[in-house]
Amino acid sequence: MSLELPKLIEHFSEIILSVKVSKFEHFGNSLRLRASITFIDKSTLYIRETVIPGKIRKYAYHWQNKESNLLIRWDNAPDWDVKTFPHHKHMDQEKTVYASYERTLDQVLSVISKNVMPICA
Repeated sequence: MSLELPKLIEHFSEIILSVKVSKFEHFGNSLRLRASITFIDKSTLYIRETVIPGKIRKYAYHWQNKESNLLIRWDNAPDWDVKTFPHHKHMDQEKTVYASYERTLDQVLSVISKNVMPICA
């Protein structure tokens, strides 16, 4: 759950350029988060998470390059028949959908950290 956002930002600080939280609502164990993280290669991850314990956990993590082209979008909208239903990821400008085992912000940031390219001076 992204209540650990500050810890994740610290853990992945070597690849993070900036963080913007546009909405954070926390009531008991319920959570609504809208945020974006810009990385050192100028790519951006847009984060949407909604958690209502025992009922709903919706997420979408949309990672795009500096030209605003989709790299990967992970989400759990029940709209694709994949092995990991409803968890899936979109790639290739959304033309391809794959099963997804990355379901948390920590897991997504781990994938991104292996793929972010530093800007050469």
